[in-house]
Amino acid sequence: MRQVGAAGVLLLLLAGCRTDPALHSQRTGPGQYRLTVDRCHAIDRDQLQRDLRGLADQACPNGAGSLEAVESVPSRQGSLFGECLRSGALRADVRCR
Repeated sequence: MRQVGAAGVLLLLLAGCRTDPALHSQRTGPGQYRLTVDRCHAIDRDQLQRDLRGLADQACPNGAGSLEAVESVPSRQGSLFGECLRSGALRADVRCR
């Protein structure tokens, strides 16, 4: 019975946690993507911009252009126990070369 209780607590913890950073790319047109990075433990905006650049490089295998329309967006990171005290998120558009 104790193992069942421990397994239940572990499932609750896993359900509340999110990957860090959460990286999303959505194709908006031929060679165009809208990128979003969301970090639970964001140090500063530069870190989020580096994440965006890395995501752009992944989305564009032949190279990515400059990040355009970079904007802060509300972070969706969080958990049941609120350990994401410094969360942050950025969104940008990129065109592939």
